[in-house]
Amino acid sequence: MEPACFENPEHRFMHELVGPGDRFLAALVRDFIEREIKPIRREMEESTRGDFSLVEEVQRKLVGLGFQGAFLPPEYGGWNLTSALTYCVILEEFGRGEPACVAALGGGAWAFRPAVIAGNHTLLEDFGPRFTSGEPYVACFAMTEPSGGCNIENVDMRGRGIHTRAVLDGDEWVINGSKVWPTNSGIADVYCVVCNTDPSLGDEGIALIYVPVPIEGFTFGRFEDKAGFRASREGDFYFDNVRVPRAYRAAGPGEDAVLLHDNLIFARLFSAAWAVGIAQGAFEEVLAFTRDHKMAGRPIRQHTEAANILADMAIGIQVGRDAYVNAAYMFDHPETYGPRTSRYMLSRSTVAKVFCCDMAVEVTNRAMELMGVYGGDPAYHVEKYWRDNKIIQLWEGGVQLGKLDVARGYYPYDQFYENEMYEPAKGKGGKP
Repeated sequence: MEPACFENPEHRFMHELVGPGDRFLAALVRDFIEREIKPIRREMEESTRGDFSLVEEVQRKLVGLGFQGAFLPPEYGGWNLTSALTYCVILEEFGRGEPACVAALGGGAWAFRPAVIAGNHTLLEDFGPRFTSGEPYVACFAMTEPSGGCNIENVDMRGRGIHTRAVLDGDEWVINGSKVWPTNSGIADVYCVVCNTDPSLGDEGIALIYVPVPIEGFTFGRFEDKAGFRASREGDFYFDNVRVPRAYRAAGPGEDAVLLHDNLIFARLFSAAWAVGIAQGAFEEVLAFTRDHKMAGRPIRQHTEAANILADMAIGIQVGRDAYVNAAYMFDHPETYGPRTSRYMLSRSTVAKVFCCDMAVEVTNRAMELMGVYGGDPAYHVEKYWRDNKIIQLWEGGVQLGKLDVARGYYPYDQFYENEMYEPAKGKGGKP
């Protein structure tokens, strides 16, 4: 039988941008997914309604491959794997197979990345060896809050949407507040908590503070039951006078805000890659389905209308892939393209995320339409791809904030501005 797809995965990228090392890691992950994940991914998702043992088994195997501590400098046992493009190429492969099962490891790299960039030796020495011990060690980047919505991700808010407070008391930070929805919440061994030391300070008041658990004053609520990304765990937790050493702050006033913005842009990039992987996986499923199922005596994909729909899918996937590869390459080369936290870089990364997520929604929708009732059959995984991508589309501020961030790269757009009509109307009891 002819293959469902003639495409060579090695030729999906320009070799001038994605080097042999990145392509080797992508091939390694692709092989792992085919052997270890795809055969059990349906059972793995079904088991997450109460039993995460299959997910944890897969994650333990990923730890054995060395990915858990890969982001650390070599002196701490890592591979110095800090390139956004490398992460994106790897995460596209996980998106194609099972995006959520790598969240525990990927979330750890994302959470500890600020400490690595800041070169905080106290944090690296205290926690680095645990990531490279060969045993699972989980980290969580705790950002979203019950009352904040996407305000924490909004650069114009300058920290005003962060209500979790950190107050310095001698040589300790005292933290009070709560977080919702962070990946790895409830299972993490250490949390990178986005705090505010003083709302009046703007970006200077933003603090990234690491909290190891168990610790007095930290309590976890419950795990969320989600439509997609079921193999990752999210929940809510609370800080009641939690005390950690002063040195557990990633950097310092102003610097932590830069690290936060850097991490948010990084997340837009890997989210785009995840979405492309999901679209690629759905595309491969529908290619096989339309090859094996016939209509009017011919394979479905041999009919002109079906071929046009499949072509539109392929176009969207390749354009999305090119978008995230270009943006990630620019992010990795600030000496050429400017600061990684510039409004332009925020815009470019968000272009990739918004486009790729929208594209993956369209690809999975059309795939389900071509497959008819089988599109909703879990045996074909396309409905799962649709659910998983929807979660990616919603996080990091969603499409609406994303489009505002795209605009910020092209002109000085600011949501908060002086309105000459506001004060007079307010004074007369009217509405602005």
